[in-house]
Amino acid sequence: MSTITFQIGSQADAAEADTRSLAAWLNDDEDLSGSARLRMLPPARGEQGGLAEAVEIADAVGPVLEAVISGAAVWLVQRARSRRVALKVTRPDGTSVELSAADPQDAAEVQRQLRTFLDPGSADRD
Repeated sequence: MSTITFQIGSQADAAEADTRSLAAWLNDDEDLSGSARLRMLPPARGEQGGLAEAVEIADAVGPVLEAVISGAAVWLVQRARSRRVALKVTRPDGTSVELSAADPQDAAEVQRQLRTFLDPGSADRD
C-alpha cells in the first residue's frame, strides 16, 4: 500500500483538508472508487474525532496505477492554483520521495516524478 502525506508545518488544518480532499477526489473517480482510504490519528485528549494523517492507496498496477497518478496530478493542479502544496509519497517498501508544486505548471513534472517513483518500470516503456 502506498501512502501520501502532506507537510504540516504550521498548517495542520490545511494538511488534513488536503488529505481528505485527495482521498475523496480519487474515490470519486469511477475507475478508482474505493482505492484510497484515510489513515487516521486518534483524537487528542479532550477532542472529538481524529485527524486524517495520510491517504493510503491500495496496491495498484497498470491502468489503475496510471489512473491514480493522473488523478493525483489533476488534483494537485487544482490546489496549486492558490498555494504551494508539498507532499511525501511512500511506497510499500518504505522508500519515500518528497514533491511539491508551487503553481499549476509544476504538475506535469510532479506527475512524471510520481510515475517514475510509483512505477519504476514505466521509464523502460516510454
